[in-house]
Amino acid sequence: MLKLKNNLKGFTLTEIVSVVGLATLAVLLIYQIFIISQNAFKSGDQNLEIAQNGRIFLDRITREIRQTPEIATNLPATNNEEGFPPADEILFQNGHDTADIRYIRYFLDSQTVKRQEIAYFFTAEPETYVYWNSEDEFGDPPESSVLDEKIIAEYITDIDFYGSALTYIDVWLVKQDSDLHLFTGVWGRNTRN
Repeated sequence: MLKLKNNLKGFTLTEIVSVVGLATLAVLLIYQIFIISQNAFKSGDQNLEIAQNGRIFLDRITREIRQTPEIATNLPATNNEEGFPPADEILFQNGHDTADIRYIRYFLDSQTVKRQEIAYFFTAEPETYVYWNSEDEFGDPPESSVLDEKIIAEYITDIDFYGSALTYIDVWLVKQDSDLHLFTGVWGRNTRN
């Protein structure tokens, strides 16, 4: 008679189900770690991008305001002055290029800060640039022409300019779910009062 050997090779159903369950759990855990790290990277990248845009804007405008001989925009002394809200754009004389009288204007255009270089002139002499508040012999103000326009920064939702001796700048930046508020004060070393 033949004897059956009790030498079974292979895995039992319980062992296979346990291993598949543990492997699935490990894959899901690795996937969750990956998703969390991607979200953290995305959030950090957004914060870095809006901080960089704010820094670029503030570095550029503070350098130019420091050099300006005159700020043409009428600014309130404080940001909460009754009936005189802070300006959301600023116009000042270019202090770097002293060969011609040119003005620089920073303004917000749908979450983008733009910089314009503007020249004022009278129709009789369009090649001669004059101050923004000049008058011709008839008491008429000068005309203006935009010589250059550039985008300086993005993701800026609001800007406030105010101050008398110091020019204060409040900037609010937003990109998706990240937001940032920056504030600085600029002393115009060449500004005439």
